[in-house]
Amino acid sequence: MRRSAVQSVTAIVALLAASACTQDFDQFAPELFPQSSGSGSGSSGGGQTATASTTSSGGGGGEQCSNGDDDDGDGAVDCADDDCGGFACVAVPEDWQGPGLLYQGPEAADVACPAGFSTRVDVGGRDPVDTPATCSPCSCGAPDVECERPAVTVYGDEGCAGASVTLPVESENCINLRDFQPGSYSADAPDVDSATCAASGGEPTLPPPRFGIEGLVCAPGPDAGGCDAGEACAPREVDAPFEQGVCIWREGERRCPEGFGEQHVFASSMVDNRGCARCTCDADGVRCAATLALFGETRCREPIETVPFN
Repeated sequence: MRRSAVQSVTAIVALLAASACTQDFDQFAPELFPQSSGSGSGSSGGGQTATASTTSSGGGGGEQCSNGDDDDGDGAVDCADDDCGGFACVAVPEDWQGPGLLYQGPEAADVACPAGFSTRVDVGGRDPVDTPATCSPCSCGAPDVECERPAVTVYGDEGCAGASVTLPVESENCINLRDFQPGSYSADAPDVDSATCAASGGEPTLPPPRFGIEGLVCAPGPDAGGCDAGEACAPREVDAPFEQGVCIWREGERRCPEGFGEQHVFASSMVDNRGCARCTCDADGVRCAATLALFGETRCREPIETVPFN
């Protein structure tokens, strides 16, 4: 019997579903923010940049610039407070969400969102990690064999010569060869009529599918203030591991709005086609065997010799 080798079949397809864009603050208010910075990104969106760290207050007056409170009691909240010079109001285009801070890299679940941006938005990922399946070994069961009926050829002369007659022999059948006045006989091994053996194994063990690059947006809470309707207070400068610039995002692969120049596209799901090749067995090496018992008396009593069919 032979069996096929088990091979892992590997394919993971990412389904694109979200875009993110980043924006540079300088093009909006250079007179307020003379120190420009880079850009950021999100699921489908755009971003702006700022100069103050997202983890610190905006200035020396004790104002926390992204919590929606008048921390220093001067009557101004977040971006409306002069202490928040490192923050600016960002207009979010229609049908987009944001702004937020974009992380793109491995193990996004281990990344902590900074203070004031505690709302976590999973925007998907890209570059599926194609870890192959582990396949259980193949094995073959005992063969299920059907043999053709054996036959005995009786010859009138010695040395298997002269007139002959071939007699199919059923199992446990008693045939009186003297009726044919044999001089000799031959018995060939029966042929295989059918042979099969069941295959087992080849079961896959699949590591969980995952993206090599995962996208996370940290968004401000709903109470952040100090900006007009349709705007949000966002930092000008962003600390690592987040992308520089703030980001807007939406579902689908969309062109970034004007002013949000860097696009990042992420997939929201994967189609996992990994598996194992099917185990197969064949019974090419199976043979049939039979034996012929010769008796000195009629009615097949007391065999004098047992010979194989060959």
